[in-house]
Amino acid sequence: MINAYFISDAHLSCAAEDRENEKHHKIISFFKSIEQKATHLYIVGDFFDFWFEYKYTIPKGHFALLYELKKLVNSGVEIHYLAGNHDFALGTFFDQTMGIKTWSDAYTFELKDKKFFLFHGDGLAKDDPGYRILRRILRSRFNQRIFRWLHPDLGIPLARFVSGSSRKYTNQMNDTRDESDYIEFAEKKFEQGFDYVLMGHRHNPLTHKKGEHLYINLGDWLGHFTYARFDGTELALHSYSEGEND
Repeated sequence: MINAYFISDAHLSCAAEDRENEKHHKIISFFKSIEQKATHLYIVGDFFDFWFEYKYTIPKGHFALLYELKKLVNSGVEIHYLAGNHDFALGTFFDQTMGIKTWSDAYTFELKDKKFFLFHGDGLAKDDPGYRILRRILRSRFNQRIFRWLHPDLGIPLARFVSGSSRKYTNQMNDTRDESDYIEFAEKKFEQGFDYVLMGHRHNPLTHKKGEHLYINLGDWLGHFTYARFDGTELALHSYSEGEND
């Protein structure tokens, strides 16, 4: 039996004032709802609004979310976590402590003879070359080592500020709703033999079908609360409401 779930762009904050908002409650409710029926969970980037691992420290404000993810792992769910543009510095915690496989870029795999291509999607817009430069700077191991020298009480608030500014910029870019670059990218993957392409980043739930191939943008958990589900036969986009039991 296959029952695979795909989510992206929850942008969960570790700030105390944000941990009681709707998206935190909904994401925990969603995890509880799939605990006994999911076989796979794929997090396609920007699950956290900011994530950075120091040698002995992780943001303690995410404890409740990490607890729910660990419960899923313990129940037998295979979880994969792709880095996004807000949580690219995943480090070793998820792999070594949580039992969650992490991927720094795209991830490809097969389920039930279907070929999947997963990618967060940042850097694909052709009219945003500045971001592609910034992406290389932020993901530089040297720059990450420098940032690690900051005490967490300084580094985490600074990173939260930068992440907030980045999210506002992304939202402004996404307001144009021009998905042509992403659709073109997905169709090239279809030509390479992939049946399904799933991405995030755009915060814009979208399905695009070409023949038997399907591209899904997973939307977000900021307002849409959307996810995809593959039952071994069909892949479809859904919107989550608390208490549902699909």
